[in-house]
Amino acid sequence: MKFKFLGTAAFEGIPALFCNCERCRQIRQTGGRSVRTRTQAIINDDLLVDFPADTVSHVLSNNIDLGKVKNCLITHSHSDHLYTEDITILAGGFSYPAPDYEITFFASEIAGKGIERLLKDIPKAKLHTVKEFDVVGADKYTVTVLPAIHDEHSGPVIYQITDGEKTVLYALDTHFPRDDIWEYWEKTKPHFDLVVMDCTNALRPMNYVGHMSLFENAEMKKRMTKMGIADEKTVFVSNHFSHNGLNVPYEEFAPEAAKQGILTSYDGMEIEL
Repeated sequence: MKFKFLGTAAFEGIPALFCNCERCRQIRQTGGRSVRTRTQAIINDDLLVDFPADTVSHVLSNNIDLGKVKNCLITHSHSDHLYTEDITILAGGFSYPAPDYEITFFASEIAGKGIERLLKDIPKAKLHTVKEFDVVGADKYTVTVLPAIHDEHSGPVIYQITDGEKTVLYALDTHFPRDDIWEYWEKTKPHFDLVVMDCTNALRPMNYVGHMSLFENAEMKKRMTKMGIADEKTVFVSNHFSHNGLNVPYEEFAPEAAKQGILTSYDGMEIEL
């Protein structure tokens, strides 16, 4: 399985739009891996995770053929993860996909409302509504839908994705996993090859519920390993960074994450499992 991080920032991007804070000024000067677009990922060139406004930039900069992408998993309705306006480009006159092309968006009932209103005018777009603990098929992938702790009005979920050989946990825009997730894993005993974790606050301790920092990431890694659903071969990655985080520039954060055995994502990072 090939997993590619197309964008790795939270809502604001890094440097953030309009921002003149010290971190954004610094990153504008240094550039490199600290520059981040809104979060999105692709698996094996055919499964997208999230659909932000930066999708067009990601497709161009990574030479992605969207004609191969038949499924897209949506984590929640916030615009940095679901920008429905760009789905309308599938309507007649804006683009000319292959005659038999269709793309299915998987989303919770709340997150899917913005997609559903478009469907009558875009026959090439489909919606598969999911709920917590559903297990659904997306072509060659089996996807388990897990609850997220985030803005409940956005219909948040996280995803456990397997192709039958490798298994990925994509846990962004969520707080530390709920007890019922740990109970589910205790019963089902999956083995994760890759764990992608929300790290919006970087090294800033959390003072609100809905995201994580490196401290929660390290605890999550420790608990998953102790439970036996991850091991020394599991790749753990921190992702979804905000300029409001502490020590968020890549060169500052990556060494601290490495001390915990955790990689730091950056736009364009690719992992072969």
